Amino acid sequence: MSDLLQIGRSGVVAYRTALATVGENVSNAETEGYSRRKVVLNESAVSSSNNYLYRSSAVFGGVEAGSVQRIFDNYRSTYARFANSEAARADAKATWLDTAEAALDDSDVGLGVKMSSVFTAAEAMSADVSSDTNRLTLLTALGNAVNQFKTTSTALRSAGDGVSTAAQNSVAKLNDDLRTLVQINSALRRAGEGSSGQALLQDQRDQVLQSISNTVGIDVKLEDDGRATVKLLGDSTVTLVDAASTNAGYVGLVASDSGRFSLIASGFGGEMAMNPQSGALAGLADAANVIASRREALDTIAGRFAQVINEWNAAGVDRNGDPGAALITGTTADTLEVATTDLSKIAAAKGGVANGNALALKDYRNASGPEAQWSQLVSAHAQSVSAAKAEQSATASQRDGAYQQLDDVTGVDLDVEAAQLLRFQQAYNGSARIIQIARETLQEILGLFN
Repeated sequence: MSDLLQIGRSGVVAYRTALATVGENVSNAETEGYSRRKVVLNESAVSSSNNYLYRSSAVFGGVEAGSVQRIFDNYRSTYARFANSEAARADAKATWLDTAEAALDDSDVGLGVKMSSVFTAAEAMSADVSSDTNRLTLLTALGNAVNQFKTTSTALRSAGDGVSTAAQNSVAKLNDDLRTLVQINSALRRAGEGSSGQALLQDQRDQVLQSISNTVGIDVKLEDDGRATVKLLGDSTVTLVDAASTNAGYVGLVASDSGRFSLIASGFGGEMAMNPQSGALAGLADAANVIASRREALDTIAGRFAQVINEWNAAGVDRNGDPGAALITGTTADTLEVATTDLSKIAAAKGGVANGNALALKDYRNASGPEAQWSQLVSAHAQSVSAAKAEQSATASQRDGAYQQLDDVTGVDLDVEAAQLLRFQQAYNGSARIIQIARETLQEILGLFN
């Protein structure tokens, strides 16, 4: 009779635990980072001997709830982190290159149109070089072009500053995540094997690893108790977290005046250069390099524009009969200035012809001229943006597919949980019925003696 009561009691306790686990799965079905749990149920055997050194036989003693098993697939988790890193890199790069494209304004009020207006104004002036209005139009066009160079340079610098700020924020977030992972590792070392607490810590670990992979690509090794060692993907010499250490690695950022930046890792040995191949920091580094090169190209175009205008004016004679002086000072987009407001300083004459030099400015509109250089710059950047957006779309699809594959294994299916809930409820009711039958049988037996 006591065996019957023990069997019933073991079922009630075990299936109550199983029902609680199902309830936890259902309540966390939409919780990001939650992995489905299941309770391992084992047969409970009871020895028929009182001597613990010798067991003559064992009989069925009911059921017992073993460990709480967290459903996990290391291969799919690794692939999901890799896909996430690739998508984050492509997303960061495409976003900031698109911002830079807006800075390289090629609209009707952009730099290309403003430079073309200078050549158009010179051509119009050649029809009547004595007109102060025509000369003023040319100087105004020069001023507009110079101002647009500065505006474009400021916009590109702002984009570069935005990339630098985003990189600094990403590095700060990365260092916070590394410290958090070390704390989780320490907690996992103390957690009971197969406990609900261990499963919860492993969920938190995977969420932190996902956050880290969003910043840099990582290679993760998991210990038997769930602790994680994290190294930089593609460079195993850079350790970010060691499962055996209570200290996290540290990542530092060094920025240059051009907007480019480099990363340094420390904490496990000496400082070493860190060059992530994926993750948001890799995308930001790519964008910073591209924007810096665009700024350099803009300065080259600005210098060429000033050279063309000054060479053209120097080839002619102004109203005072003097050789044409420089109309523009400066050699970079930020330093360009119109050198004069004196309309007589425009050297429109050449070789005794009043408009000879005014007509000659169109000869500078060639493949090596500033307009052609600007068109090449805009076209090259547009191609870079198009390629970055295509990669962004492809990697986003890859990431979504990877997470869907992972969710197929670790996610909560409410239909499955409903079936499990019905199963365990029936088992619980059956165990309770065993206890009730044992009680009724005992009462009948006792009633025989009354």
